[in-house]
Amino acid sequence: MCKIKFLVVLLTSIAVSNFSFAGPIVNKLGKNPFNTQIATLVEASLGSWSQSDALNPAVAFYQTFPAHAMLPLDEVSFVPRSNDTDSVVLTDYVAIGAQSSAGSAIGLRMAFAPQESRLKVSQSLAESGLIKTGDIIVSTRPFFANSLQYLALQLLNTHNSVAVVVNENGKKLVYNIDMPMDADMLGGAALGFGRSVIDSPHFTKDNKNTIVHILRPRLTSNQQANLQKWLERSLKVARAKKVYPELFSFNKDYNNPTYKNNGDISFVADVGRVLLEQKMQAHKHIKMYCSEFSWVMLSLVDCNPDTASEDFKKSKTPSCVKEYFKPMQMFGSAFSGGKASEQDLYGMSDGIPMLIAQTGASPQTSTELIDFALPGVDREADGLSSGHKQVAATMAPLIKKANPYFKLILTQNHSQIDAARSKLNPAAPRNYSPTAFSVLAAMPDTLNGEKIRQKKFDYVATVKYLPKAKLKDLQLK
Repeated sequence: MCKIKFLVVLLTSIAVSNFSFAGPIVNKLGKNPFNTQIATLVEASLGSWSQSDALNPAVAFYQTFPAHAMLPLDEVSFVPRSNDTDSVVLTDYVAIGAQSSAGSAIGLRMAFAPQESRLKVSQSLAESGLIKTGDIIVSTRPFFANSLQYLALQLLNTHNSVAVVVNENGKKLVYNIDMPMDADMLGGAALGFGRSVIDSPHFTKDNKNTIVHILRPRLTSNQQANLQKWLERSLKVARAKKVYPELFSFNKDYNNPTYKNNGDISFVADVGRVLLEQKMQAHKHIKMYCSEFSWVMLSLVDCNPDTASEDFKKSKTPSCVKEYFKPMQMFGSAFSGGKASEQDLYGMSDGIPMLIAQTGASPQTSTELIDFALPGVDREADGLSSGHKQVAATMAPLIKKANPYFKLILTQNHSQIDAARSKLNPAAPRNYSPTAFSVLAAMPDTLNGEKIRQKKFDYVATVKYLPKAKLKDLQLK
């Protein structure tokens, strides 16, 4: 068992601007030295960290992001304190400090939000700019740490949503759009079906074991504008309940994506056609799981739905439809001499060694962390979906080999690592699991001084909903 402390405060320097509205974002970032224990203020406010409704004190290191991957919040509006019990409190934690001068701390930038006021929280997140249209909302389960080893390889991620910020009645709100487009995912308690403000049953029924990462795709202003239009159209069809499950339905087999290795992405174009109220050309029906829908939406960002209608009628796959990121292999070439220009530098299951490497940890510490993440035994993960359990069972032979493979990486013997990787990467379609998005956000920006082409996302924050009573002191002081 790894002996490293899992939560200390990360020093972050963020400028605080004057901004006030109902439910603001209160800035508590960088209030304590980097290498201290949990902030006294946070501990006193939330009470014992062993309580099930507080953030798990043993937040696993493989559920975090490098400090350098945390997006600067220069454009986000904050207040230093608030007497508004609906306000969100932003503060930083570190799972592991840098282990060498070349290493980076890994941790979480926490946004503690009042669980009784999710509608106002939605307004705060949207008005402040902490969440923007196109952000990927990754549901992750801290209490699943050291349960199924499959979940460790998935970095404890279980679901993806896409955020869209809209203006309604003079206020900005952030809605989540999900696949499946059903009541569990889109049945918002405050505003009704198709208007979930991260308050549908998926986010609330297991609130004690739910935190959500906010990941931001790297988009141009034109791409951002296009995505806004596509997502608003998605909201419209979801609320109308005319496309799900008749034209789109949920794919429970996360190992069987619609994308195939031949690169055919006509299904992305067909999703676009449905949103344009056209008939599909290449498919009669499309099954998608959550992160597949997220990938499809991002693969439409170069298409303007206001002007591209004829292109979608004339071509099975219009030229504006492009893979936002190349669907990923299980394991990449980063640890066997890969180059920054490679699209397969990191794979979906490389998160654990990738995070460890970025801390600059010694081989001994790295070995301890690998054994902590993948101890060689499985325990029950109560509440995990049947789909994920099936994938875990299917991947069991691969999972058993992950621990020794990660330790082989520590030897830096490139030829042996390459040989092992070629056997581990299954002859299956490339994929875009929820974890793929996290890996693409957590990977370094550069390798050997060159910009990593594969990196497509940045980490913004992790939202945790807690009772107002536990947040009061944090909001006021």
